Amino acid sequence: MSKILNCHSKAAMTIIMLLAFLGLTVLSGCGPEKDNGVYLIIKLENSENINQYTVFNPYVNSIKVCNSSAETAIAQLLASVPAVIPKDSRIKSWRCSLTPPEGGR
Repeated sequence: MSKILNCHSKAAMTIIMLLAFLGLTVLSGCGPEKDNGVYLIIKLENSENINQYTVFNPYVNSIKVCNSSAETAIAQLLASVPAVIPKDSRIKSWRCSLTPPEGGR
């Protein structure tokens, strides 16, 4: 009789362990989704008080790559979005980030 109880308790413990493992696996995949990509945040100074312009690039996944291509990207941005960025804008600084800037802009 004790062999039967011992066998059932081992089986029950195995099932509980498997359910706990599956539960943890499912929960680890249910966290908030994070965008893959890098934000290029450009600080501006101009007469219209537009202080910041942010671009999200989903094709760049590292800060190192963003930093190495930022100067070219900023020059292209200033040339291609003249309606958004005032003509008298001066770039104060820029940075690359894996998280969006405060305020979403």
